[in-house]
Amino acid sequence: MKLKKKRWFMQIFGVGGSDQEFEQSEHGDQPGSASIVTEGTTVMGKIVGNDSVHVDGVVRGDIKVNNIVIIGKNGKVYGDLRAKQVICNGECSGNIIADSFEVLEDGRCEGDVRVNKILVKGKYKGNLICGGLFVDHGGEVQVVGQVKKVVVAGVIDGNLACKELRTLPTSILRGRIFADEIQNEGGRIECYIGRFSDLAKENEQARYYLGKFNAIEGYILLEDKEYYTDVEAEQQGEEMIEAEIDVEERRG
Repeated sequence: MKLKKKRWFMQIFGVGGSDQEFEQSEHGDQPGSASIVTEGTTVMGKIVGNDSVHVDGVVRGDIKVNNIVIIGKNGKVYGDLRAKQVICNGECSGNIIADSFEVLEDGRCEGDVRVNKILVKGKYKGNLICGGLFVDHGGEVQVVGQVKKVVVAGVIDGNLACKELRTLPTSILRGRIFADEIQNEGGRIECYIGRFSDLAKENEQARYYLGKFNAIEGYILLEDKEYYTDVEAEQQGEEMIEAEIDVEERRG
């Protein structure tokens, strides 16, 4: 049975709408057409394609698809991910470029991330550039990042610069946080709080991203082309590499 369900975290960010829905089966997100790496299977090497990929086994290599990457509870990916959407309830270690990224309750992710929106219910550690970050109750983030808007109900520990910060009663903030607009609804603040605009006066990177955040509407920091993969070009490139290796082996 498939259910229609709204992405509630998008509503918290003030984006999406009544037509922003996704299909979810009783067993979780299931793309209509997907390549599945089953539990007990290990894939060594790059995965490239237009369909979705569902990983319940192990992938040691990059994944570049123009749909969804789902990492199941027992799934592990050691490599970079580029996709329209990444959903992780297992383990991933590598850099991610996507429109949206979700770390579910059992998810553990580490790496540099550039996305428009990220929801963290599990654990994420790395460098983050995004339009909107929501850390759910139970979510833990260790981050160095630049974000337009942050809503936190869980834990953030690190150095984070944002234009807008909303803290919920269950939130815990540690490290150094810079924000120009703060909506404090409770929680524990165990960190230094400064202004993003003041940081931007002294820090070139902060100045660059403050300008980017001021220029965009909503949370669309990345354009489609930044996470789109030219599958045919990728495949041709792999064929050329294989041909060169074959020639070298014959010479040897």
